[in-house]
Amino acid sequence: MQYLTSVLFFIFSTSAAFSGEVVLGLGVDDVLAHTETSAPAFVAEYHSSPFFEGPQAAYSFAVAAQLDSDQDIFLGAGLSAQWHVKNSPWFIEGSFMPGLYTKGTDGTPLNGKLQFRTLIGLGYELNDSSSVSLALDHKSNARLKSPNPGSETLVVRYRHSFR
Repeated sequence: MQYLTSVLFFIFSTSAAFSGEVVLGLGVDDVLAHTETSAPAFVAEYHSSPFFEGPQAAYSFAVAAQLDSDQDIFLGAGLSAQWHVKNSPWFIEGSFMPGLYTKGTDGTPLNGKLQFRTLIGLGYELNDSSSVSLALDHKSNARLKSPNPGSETLVVRYRHSFR
């Protein structure tokens, strides 16, 4: 829990200084599970200013923290991308983040601390600095260990840009 507090402090204390964006989300972890392991989840992310920005796509570095009511914790860092649908406020988002995972009390056993999170989402820009999206992520150990059960989280996300 101390790690999550430190990451959230870093995200919120540096976001304006680095002029990136903060993403906050609420959703359900283990949404595709065939058992009763689904749990409410909270996600916080920081995305840097884009290191590449084209006419319809922007790529940035990102860090993420996810905590669910089973006390599962994921902390990751990697790449994030946003592809804008031409002449509309709609966009597609995606990310890839290797990270560390800790299973909580009744959490999901993902077989290993090292996990990889991939995310795909569909979003809508509310104005120049705010947007909302619906995203699905998948965490797994990429078959580094067997078994590789994986876990999916469905999240409604709010994004605020400081650019």
